[in-house]
Amino acid sequence: MIKILGISASPRHQATEFAVKKALSKAETYPGIVTEFISFRGKKINPCIHCDYCIKKKTNCFRKDDMNELLEKFVQADGYIIGSPVYSYNPVPELIMFFNRMRPWRVAFPHESMEGKVGGAIAVGGTRNGGQELTINSIINLYLSREIMVVGGSTGNYTGGKVWTNNKDSAGAEEDEIGIVSSEDIGARVAKALLLIKGERK
Repeated sequence: MIKILGISASPRHQATEFAVKKALSKAETYPGIVTEFISFRGKKINPCIHCDYCIKKKTNCFRKDDMNELLEKFVQADGYIIGSPVYSYNPVPELIMFFNRMRPWRVAFPHESMEGKVGGAIAVGGTRNGGQELTINSIINLYLSREIMVVGGSTGNYTGGKVWTNNKDSAGAEEDEIGIVSSEDIGARVAKALLLIKGERK
């Protein structure tokens, strides 16, 4: 089975979670795909201080928070759908810290290669053009920093799923038919790319 991990980086159970779950549901329609969802809500992720403890000791970070558990789930997945609300034209800071804290990946999980992993991005904004594209570009750069291949959309959304809540949280996201389609499209694209890479789709 091929596993796609969906991550809502939002500190709340609202529109971002809704969009990521829509994408995962679409991905699950492809035979051979299984999904798992996690939320950053309530999770503690400390920033990386670049002390190189993980590199020198060849182990996980010494910091006591939720990162080690989250990283283990991340490395065990084949693909990713990450959603973030827009914060000042960028993803939430927890998501950036999450990727910064991946320094132990190679030493703590030496048998879990990044090769062949695929990521897709979703951004959720209160206004229609409230920074979703910039936020998606930032998520794409985070993927590339960890050598994860990236897929975009096919329905005119190009880089990723873009959701407009009209400042109505989940209710607004549910009303945004264009945003729902673009999110589902990202789920489909990640699934199809993984099936091609794994040789299970001709």
